[in-house]
Amino acid sequence: MRAFRGPHSRGVLASLIVGTVLAGCAASEMGNMWQDRTFKTDGMKNVLVIAVRNDPVRRRMWEDGFASALAIYGAKATRSYEVWPDAPPDTEQVRAEVKKGGFDGVLVNKRPPDTAQLAWVQGYSRRESVTRYDPASGAAYTTWQDVEVPATMDTTAVVNYQTNLWSTEGNGRLVWSAMSHTTEAFGMPLIQDQTERIILPEMAKAGMLPPKQKGSK
Repeated sequence: MRAFRGPHSRGVLASLIVGTVLAGCAASEMGNMWQDRTFKTDGMKNVLVIAVRNDPVRRRMWEDGFASALAIYGAKATRSYEVWPDAPPDTEQVRAEVKKGGFDGVLVNKRPPDTAQLAWVQGYSRRESVTRYDPASGAAYTTWQDVEVPATMDTTAVVNYQTNLWSTEGNGRLVWSAMSHTTEAFGMPLIQDQTERIILPEMAKAGMLPPKQKGSK
């Protein structure tokens, strides 16, 4: 079975190195979204969440974030660290757990290589004062001259997060995928923003999750 690849394989999807320029002043945005439009569901309700991270703390933070966000849609989420506390699971472990746990979906989030946001800063000229001394008289006098400041290219690191959603039908089927990009610093606010505002709303818009529960923001 080729589905549900773990961290020791080539990954659920090949890592994409995308040169992304975030629009305007947006600190985070989505890109490279894809869905299997032949897949029909009334919303996945029992999801295994896997954050592929070497750092055990960050792995737990991401899985907790997705689990909390999935609850907004009434979906039950099982964090992979609850089953495999030492490291993210491999393909065979996921396959066995899917059969045992009755999951209808597997959400896999990983971090491909960083890319860069490039911003062109146009050159300009400015006037600067220059103080000169007259050796004959010993007097000082000030003149003004134009100084050309060359154009530059500013570079900002962009962190990428790949999220793939698999249906557990048959041998496993990739049904939704997207890449989110951010220049924000890592922390719980970033995870909450990624899961609740950016990733899962798009997943729900594609019909992969049930509607939001009443009273949820």
